[in-house]
Amino acid sequence: MGLFDFLKRQPDAAAPLDPGATLDELLGQAAADPAYRPEFYRRLLLEDLVVITDENPATLVPGTKIADDSSTMRIFCWQDGRIPVFTTPDRILDGEVIKHRVAYAQMKGRALFETLPGTTLVLNPYSAAGKELLPDEIAQILAGTVLDTGQNLVSEQAAEVLLGQPAVYPTEMVRALARLLAQQPRVVAAYLGWIHDPAGPVPPHCILCLDVEGEMTAIAKETGFVAQQFLGKDEVVDIVQADESSLTDYFRSTKPFYER
Repeated sequence: MGLFDFLKRQPDAAAPLDPGATLDELLGQAAADPAYRPEFYRRLLLEDLVVITDENPATLVPGTKIADDSSTMRIFCWQDGRIPVFTTPDRILDGEVIKHRVAYAQMKGRALFETLPGTTLVLNPYSAAGKELLPDEIAQILAGTVLDTGQNLVSEQAAEVLLGQPAVYPTEMVRALARLLAQQPRVVAAYLGWIHDPAGPVPPHCILCLDVEGEMTAIAKETGFVAQQFLGKDEVVDIVQADESSLTDYFRSTKPFYER
């Protein structure tokens, strides 16, 4: 399973992000649509998560300390060492896998992740949409690097490049990016292009131009992350900022795929 894989993917969702959406709802949206994953990861650290605490003592992790409290608790885990975690207490009983009420504890996502380093967690394992959180992914969430793709912003140099439109339009990627950018009030417009530097080592690939009011580093990081969900392992996407790039005139001559 890949780092960003969501369990039990649902049909594509096209609804805009509801600012009042619960973490439970965000998980379902993120499982269906990469556009919702940046907000899901952000909220995962801030919201309460639920763990079971009263199963067979032979399968409990003894004496686990709560990171933001002086108390201790024993957290239920499966025989393979993974720990089921839930967005709400009601999710424990989904699918009738657990047929009786159990004791549980709630703690903020950040505190829970810091409490259980090196552990694989499975979020809402009995529900229609779930998410396996591997140790490396949890470490990246805590460090704020989970959205990093390593290939976001273009550092422009004097070079002759070929710029046009992709022969095969990446419709699903563009739709997801439009849904993501609709969550960002500072984004005025976004454009898509296809770039090739004949003198460079990178093959032809997509390039995005974002018209953003103010600094765009955080927005570019989320945009690059969502775009990468639709690309192959070795494919890249470049991102430039309108009016900060020598390529701006070309992009403004094309129709934006997103406008505020």
